[in-house]
Amino acid sequence: MKKNAIIYIDDTHAQVTKAFEKQARIFGTPEYREWRAYRQDFPSAQMVTKTIKKNTSRRPTKNLTYANMEQYMSVFQNADKLLAQFEVVKTCSLEQPSPYKFVRDWFETQFPKYREQPDFSPDASKVVGLVAFQKKQEEKKEQEIAC
Repeated sequence: MKKNAIIYIDDTHAQVTKAFEKQARIFGTPEYREWRAYRQDFPSAQMVTKTIKKNTSRRPTKNLTYANMEQYMSVFQNADKLLAQFEVVKTCSLEQPSPYKFVRDWFETQFPKYREQPDFSPDASKVVGLVAFQKKQEEKKEQEIAC
């Protein structure tokens, strides 16, 4: 759509840009004269601006790469245990249909509040065992099948 264009919708509505609408309200501008000429043809016409839909879907795992997961885990006191478990999970994930999703699910189970400020208290980041995690995954699958 051109900047100074009026698109005819029907006798009572005309689609314009926001810039055109803003300028048409100022006396003496070319947009004002164009709108006045349009209103002579269609006296009951009103300006309608086109609204653009915004993408409201959030991607909370947008930057959650393996490197960022390792960096997050490295700040904890038990980082060596966490990183060792992380390597085991990455190795086990190769057998899965979606290895990244498997690792990400483990990470989100291990750190449910990873988007917030890390908690550095002694009991904050206990290592979730791989066996316990795999049992949870199997229970999730069984619940999905049952539904």
